[in-house]
Amino acid sequence: MRALGSSSFRWLLGASTAAYLGTGMQLTAVAWLALAGTGGAFTVGLVLAARMLPNLLFGLASGTLADQADRQRLLIGVRAVAVLPALGLAWLATADVPPVWLLVALSFATGTVMVFDTPTRQALVMDTTSREVAPNAMALNATGTRICTALGALAAGVLIPTAGVPACFVGTSGLFVVAALMGVLVRPTHRARRAAGRPRPSFSQALGEAATLVFHVPEVRTLVLAAVACEIFAFSYQTAVPVFARDVLGAGAEGLGTLNAAAQFGGAAALVLLAMVPSRVPRRPVLGGVFVVYGLSMLVLAPSTSLVAASAALVVTGACAASFDMLQQTLLQLSVSEEQRGRALGLWVLGIGSAPIGNLEMGALVAFIGAPMALAVNGALVLAAAGLLIVFAPAYRHSLARATDPGVR
Repeated sequence: MRALGSSSFRWLLGASTAAYLGTGMQLTAVAWLALAGTGGAFTVGLVLAARMLPNLLFGLASGTLADQADRQRLLIGVRAVAVLPALGLAWLATADVPPVWLLVALSFATGTVMVFDTPTRQALVMDTTSREVAPNAMALNATGTRICTALGALAAGVLIPTAGVPACFVGTSGLFVVAALMGVLVRPTHRARRAAGRPRPSFSQALGEAATLVFHVPEVRTLVLAAVACEIFAFSYQTAVPVFARDVLGAGAEGLGTLNAAAQFGGAAALVLLAMVPSRVPRRPVLGGVFVVYGLSMLVLAPSTSLVAASAALVVTGACAASFDMLQQTLLQLSVSEEQRGRALGLWVLGIGSAPIGNLEMGALVAFIGAPMALAVNGALVLAAAGLLIVFAPAYRHSLARATDPGVR
């Protein structure tokens, strides 16, 4: 908890809290709006794919911008702009049958805002803390965002049947405004000291450097490939959850909110554990193990027939999802120089830009063979991808000797 000694980090944590309370409400409300408005599993996948597509289109640019621009101002601007699509969704939710194309367009706009938020926010964690406590600070920040996303999902589950879907999006807009205001108090002092006296490349040069990192740094290449496989086959479970809640569990919006919250609470719990892991403990073998458990958790979720059982399985799934993201973000930033951290995170964002493929793939599978079988198929594919990582990248295997070597990350 040494990171909390920095007042700038505390304000950043507060801004993240407000932003992700709104994000949790928004994610649940969008999924329910897509499902209730059309009733089709493929539409849910299409909407979620549209939300993730900007990662592929703008991932490198967002990371490069995070290195080139004033990160504090960029974060404030991103949070302020996020209000616009949230208000658009509030208006759209008042329609009896929301046009699918407009829902897809607003989801794309929401994703575009988020793609510029992620590398900026994560880089600011290291800008507001010392490098020694940065891995734990990142885990602490991610823990807070997961808890808040879970609480937002629960709030949406309560608001939808009582106040309506538009109320969720209005509440989201207000929280994004609060996040922007708190961002004003963030002061990235550590980055300022490191950057002093060093020439800054042009945006086009920095963008070119970001594109070549994946070829020149083996660790970056391995992490990006793992991110692509995990996004397509593992994180796509979110596309199946709304249909699983409605058709398998017979649950409504409250049930969907509970399932989403279970995944987020599981993620928060896992990140609390990661935050307490000493910096000397290597993270790569942990990531390999998390990848394996991720696939197993999806296989356990697939045959669940009760809300309690499904929620329990999603606690583990969410724990793996949060851990995988956190470990990747940490390892990527530690694999490059200080000046390239934003670009490394941009490559991570680019990797998760493959998510639309997974959303569409899962949506099609759910439509043809049902949510349980779709989850089982992708769970098996996740296990296969994890096996390939462990076989071809020995550093991601558990090793007692490696675990005691502080020089290995």
